[in-house]
Amino acid sequence: MALDILSVCGWPIAGSRNDHQTPPQQAPPRVTLVQEQSGVDGAFLLAMLLTNHLKRSGDSRVLLFAAHHNAAHYTAACQKLTFNAASAIQSGQLRIVDVLAAVYGGSTGGSALLQLISDRVAEAGPTSNTLIIVDDLTCLGALMGGGSGENAVIDFVERLLLPLHPAAAHCVLKVNVSECYERLCTFLADLADVIVGLGPLPSGASHELDGILTVYRRQSTSYPLLGALREPAKTLLYKVHDRLVRTYVPGEVGIKNL
Repeated sequence: MALDILSVCGWPIAGSRNDHQTPPQQAPPRVTLVQEQSGVDGAFLLAMLLTNHLKRSGDSRVLLFAAHHNAAHYTAACQKLTFNAASAIQSGQLRIVDVLAAVYGGSTGGSALLQLISDRVAEAGPTSNTLIIVDDLTCLGALMGGGSGENAVIDFVERLLLPLHPAAAHCVLKVNVSECYERLCTFLADLADVIVGLGPLPSGASHELDGILTVYRRQSTSYPLLGALREPAKTLLYKVHDRLVRTYVPGEVGIKNL
């Protein structure tokens, strides 16, 4: 039984029946937090979210801050997903800021790094259809240095997610929970509408599967006091192939109940 990862994560699928309804039946979550454990790489999910968002509408925009992988990695990943990233970059739909290139090139560092990111967000302009992706917040904290880096990253995320910030319509933030400071991880989890956990198989490496994906979605309610509650977790097993990601329900025929 194959389930679409994006739909499980609460994101409308480009070209689907629900995506064409007016108003849309399913709006993308404002904040999605991807928590990866050591031994797995969540970059495949970011590439899927990126290409899906750009395919949904001609006025969609994506601003990607690449701190874990470089810009070339994401461009190649989009090509494998049958999306012309080069054309999107040329048209301005997709903007990739190569954070590591800026740091190792000597053009910025320390507090200037977060200022660079804030400036790029401001340049995105006032639009309600912009997706901002930061592919490794823990890396930014390390580049900032120790505990002060954690505080600086928290301050940056708070500014990025201000309710009145015109550019940050939707945000996807990825952290490695094995390297994340406890306070930063707790802060991000409280902010997120959707938390996607990616972990290795408890039984060890497998040729059939790459890992386990667990999704926690905030409940939709008109009562503010219940807004912190989350729906029951949904768990999938996944395998990343060259041009697609296959998903399986734990316990289904042919797949061990891990």
